[in-house]
Amino acid sequence: MSPEASVKLDYFWTDCPDGSHVAVNWAVWDGRISGSVRKWSPDTRVNVGRRFDLAPSELARDEQGRPFLLLEDICVEPIRVPLDPERVRAAESEITPAA
Repeated sequence: MSPEASVKLDYFWTDCPDGSHVAVNWAVWDGRISGSVRKWSPDTRVNVGRRFDLAPSELARDEQGRPFLLLEDICVEPIRVPLDPERVRAAESEITPAA
């Protein structure tokens, strides 16, 4: 990424069936999709999180080939976070092949 380029931070919010709240934030940069997911208990007293850092090739794809984050072990069911296909393509183009 060039020094004058900016990194856009994206957010996705959802709730789990148990009433807990989930926030996902991520950025697409340096050929990676990096971010974190945080989960708050329904009463917001407990806040746990974890980081993720994925290459575009590690993303899940829907039936039309659109990329999404598939986050498991947060809610009962996996969370699907849709991603901008153009930004993922840009990340793919930033990857330099191994020499």
